[in-house]
Amino acid sequence: MLRNFLVLMILPLAAAAADDGRISFLEQEVRNLQRQVQALSRQIDELRTRPDRLASPGIDLKQDVPASTLPGWVDATKWKQLRTGMSEIEVIATLGAPSSMREENGARVLLYAMEIGPSGFLGGSVTLRDHKVVQVSLPTLR
Repeated sequence: MLRNFLVLMILPLAAAAADDGRISFLEQEVRNLQRQVQALSRQIDELRTRPDRLASPGIDLKQDVPASTLPGWVDATKWKQLRTGMSEIEVIATLGAPSSMREENGARVLLYAMEIGPSGFLGGSVTLRDHKVVQVSLPTLR
């Protein structure tokens, strides 16, 4: 009887200790996220104030930016070479390394993007399943 009483007394303490551990973990996660948001905010502020940014969303890339500074994927003829069924390696060999990648509904999306002026960007994407092209979204100004 005494044993059962002790078990009943210890159970709430164990549950409270487990909750304390979860709360501490969540508090740490919130602090980590706050640091990441601050770092990203600083990066955004730096990008907004960079003097080397392009001046206008209507900029003509071929005239106003030296060709050597443009990524290879900006060339429309390279996008015309892409075909459904091409391998991921062939896409990267054609367009160059993507700006970023993401997983979306079981597919890998290669994103190609660059900033154009203070409020626009040029972006296109290639969607792959099993490392093969299933969809190509040509670059557009947004």
